[in-house]
Amino acid sequence: MNQTSKKSTINIAIAALLALLVAKAVWVFMQYKVLPKSGVDLPKSSGLKKLFYHYNLASKKDKPKIVKNNNPRPQPPKPKIEKITKFILKGIYNAQDKKVILVDYQGKSYALNLGESIEGYKFVRLYPDHAIFKKDGKEYRLDLFKKNKQSRRSYSQPVHTVVNNTPQPKKNKKVEPIKEGDTTIIPKTLFNKYKGDYRAIRRNINAVPNMVNGKLNGFKISFVRRGSDFDKLGLKRGDIITAINGEPLDNFRVPLEFFNNADSLTAATLTIKRGNEIKELEYEVR
Repeated sequence: MNQTSKKSTINIAIAALLALLVAKAVWVFMQYKVLPKSGVDLPKSSGLKKLFYHYNLASKKDKPKIVKNNNPRPQPPKPKIEKITKFILKGIYNAQDKKVILVDYQGKSYALNLGESIEGYKFVRLYPDHAIFKKDGKEYRLDLFKKNKQSRRSYSQPVHTVVNNTPQPKKNKKVEPIKEGDTTIIPKTLFNKYKGDYRAIRRNINAVPNMVNGKLNGFKISFVRRGSDFDKLGLKRGDIITAINGEPLDNFRVPLEFFNNADSLTAATLTIKRGNEIKELEYEVR
């Protein structure tokens, strides 16, 4: 390489260094005078959307406290219903559409429908074992008469205990009517079984008043449970009982008295109308 080419190469290198120094000086000057001394953070972009949570502020609140009153106001006692002693309630007919009671007063029997009165006492409500009357704005209660079957004995006489070692035959717990010819034998214990237990009767048989021209003309059997004691008495659904022991059922007194005096019965005859046929069912109580 000759002397002239070496000088030109050196000159180019010096010129390039000088250009770099000038550029550096300009950048320092601009950084000092124009750009902010503290850096600026740019927000980072994110492709995920923000999640929003809903809070039930009401659930965070305290529930209202229930303040118990340890000293409640005393409630006035309910007025006690007085019982009637001048009447005897001997029978009850408690159906959904008809409520009748048989009341004995001074040796005579009276059949009262709901709303009727006797001696100023108005019959206003009926329950399975008692009736409610109202007089002068006050209510009175009349309980169903129940015979006391407990035998009385004198305590002045000594009681002797006799031990019987003879084995007793087992009694048949199942008591039901038995057919003997044209007569149906009814065990007397059946009366004790159903007497006063109106729910047991309603579960097995139901009879409704048979009204003709607004007047009572017997009772129509609307339901008889198959296999029940009443089914074995020969009664069928649709039968109309028109008379008991020859006495027409044109009022409620007759059936109520019959049911009330069932304990003393030895025989009974029911006259029924089955379709266009009149039949008599005969029973004997043993």
